[in-house]
Amino acid sequence: MATKTRIRLGLDLRDEGMKRRIKVAAAKRGMTVSDFCLEAIEHHIDEQSGEVARPSTPQEWEAFIERMDKLREEIGPIGVPTWQLVEEGRRR
Repeated sequence: MATKTRIRLGLDLRDEGMKRRIKVAAAKRGMTVSDFCLEAIEHHIDEQSGEVARPSTPQEWEAFIERMDKLREEIGPIGVPTWQLVEEGRRR
């Protein structure tokens, strides 16, 4: 059985209230506090660097798909309709 190497990082918080907020936010997402903090830090780093983070949880994927669906509705059809591509492929 392979074991994952874990590297620890300590975190000092401003107050007990912040600790509670983190625990509640993690619980709402069904995540451990460690996973929640790691995800939040990765998101912040990606946002600052201009990189786009890949969704990693089912909830993130669902939110991503909803945003893409809304974007498709706003933009409308792009390029050649699929049926035209299929017809062209059949002719070749």
